[in-house]
Parts: sequence; C-alpha cells; structure tokens
Amino acid sequence: MKIQSKEPILMHWFKSITVILLIIITTNCDKQPPEEINEEEVINRVTLVLSDDTNQSETITWNLGENSPTINLSPNSTYQATVSFYDATDPTDIDNITTEVINESDEHFVFYEVATAAMSIASASNDIIDTQGIGINIKTQWTTSSASQGTLRIYLIHEPSSKTGSTRSALGGASDVELDFPIIIQ
Repeated sequence: MKIQSKEPILMHWFKSITVILLIIITTNCDKQPPEEINEEEVINRVTLVLSDDTNQSETITWNLGENSPTINLSPNSTYQATVSFYDATDPTDIDNITTEVINESDEHFVFYEVATAAMSIASASNDIIDTQGIGINIKTQWTTSSASQGTLRIYLIHEPSSKTGSTRSALGGASDVELDFPIIIQ
C-alpha cells in the first residue's frame, strides 16, 4: 500500500485561500467612498433687509470694494432684520450663499457685535434653527433705545465651537465674513 503525502493538498489549499484573500482586500480598497470636497464660498455681497414697526422696509447692500453704507434707525423702535450672503462675481449669475448657510445650519452662525450704539439684537421668532434648537441669526430683531451712533459688526462664522457665547472669541470657528456698518440712531 502506497501512502500519499498530504503536504501537496495543504499547500494547494493554502495558495488558494491566499489568492482569494488578496482579491477581497484589493477589491475592498478600490471601493472606498470618494472624499467629499467642500470648497469655500466666495462672499462679496451682503444685504440687510430691515422692516420697522410700521412695516416700512429698507434694503441695505454692501459690495466688496465699496464702503459699507450707514444704517439709519429711529430711537425706541423695533426692527425685523434679515441678512443674506451672495457671490456676485458674475453679475449675470449671482449665487445666493444664504441657501447653503441655511442648509448647513449646524455649521454656521451669524454673530452681531454692537459698539456704542444704543441697541440690542436677538434671534427672531422666525429665525432659522439648527438641530440643537439654536437660532443661527439669519432673521433677527433689533431694538433701539436712545439716540446714539456706533458700529455694527456682522460675522458669518463657519463651524463655531459654541453658539451661545457673547463675544466673537467665545464662539470659535472661522469667520467667512466680517463686515462693519456705521449705525446712526436719531
């Protein structure tokens, strides 16, 4: 009786398993999802639409390369304000960046910083809300008190670490927009 060695069978089995594993590994490596590219937006136009207590509205527009227009307000008044951001690089095809800001509300926040003007700004009841229930300040309510003047700085913050801070540095993230408007309350 002749005894056959089991070594060739084991070797053949080992080689087959090795080839199958290599095929599986290389096939899976090729199926990795593509990395998402999120290009930075160009923002070169900002508009503010202000409506006062009597429903009179005014649109204030800033364009890159121009001085910021002065915002004139009345004392002891309340205004509803809506801010919008645009890429107006091609005047025939203006891109409303506000849509992206709203769609990515968890990643954006508009912060208003008032210097010396007698006014306060709060998120409006119809503001855009993120998934944490925080208004992102696209729609705000402005309340003035006495006659005064100062500056309103508007920041569009990308990926803030907090949306509850009272200073720009407390919010973290990067500023996509930082824009000053002179304010006169008279």
